[in-house]
Amino acid sequence: MELINIDKLQCLCSDNKCNSKIAYILYPIEGYLDKWIDQAAEDYGTTIVVITGMDWENVFSPWPAKGVPAGSPDFKGESGEFLDKLQNDVIPKIESKIGCHATPERSLIGISMSGLFALWQWLLCDTFTNIASLSGSFWYDGFIDWFEKQQISDKSGQAFFLLGTQEPKSGIKAFQSVGTATEAIVSRLKNDGIKVKFMSVPGNHYSNPVPRLEAAFSALYSDQR
Repeated sequence: MELINIDKLQCLCSDNKCNSKIAYILYPIEGYLDKWIDQAAEDYGTTIVVITGMDWENVFSPWPAKGVPAGSPDFKGESGEFLDKLQNDVIPKIESKIGCHATPERSLIGISMSGLFALWQWLLCDTFTNIASLSGSFWYDGFIDWFEKQQISDKSGQAFFLLGTQEPKSGIKAFQSVGTATEAIVSRLKNDGIKVKFMSVPGNHYSNPVPRLEAAFSALYSDQR
């Protein structure tokens, strides 16, 4: 593995380098996937880059909103700035470092708030061909209203969504809408002709992170298994 530091971000690249396919994972915990990344990259025939070190609640919030649960700091709504940093700083530096001489097929995998960000940016641009959103925070204030107003363009890639069965049963009221919100998103994308897969799995928001990542990679890279 190779660690590339870009400002405050830690970008861990797999030893397996595939110039035509790169999967970027926006992950909250540094070091958690170190033992998984190289084998997964080999198994799925792609370069994997795990990015950590973000100001998690703020760079993945698409607009300012009240903090959840009550009493938490408010979300600052810095997704636009973070997307610009990915496009114009992080991705060019990483892909130059690993020797990409043409635009690869990029996938973006997000978890929780970064799962929200993965879908949000996908509807605005084509930087990433495919996305996976694991327990995406689609309860976020105003997100479903925003999503329903979007004109969804043709996408050559696909989207994968996963949700734990216990997540809509959260004791925090704001989070309880995540089930119906995810269902609405998947249904709309399918109706608009987007290639989309959804998986419901046992557990709550934090259960079985690596098996859930494996499910995402199996869906996005099924031709490699």
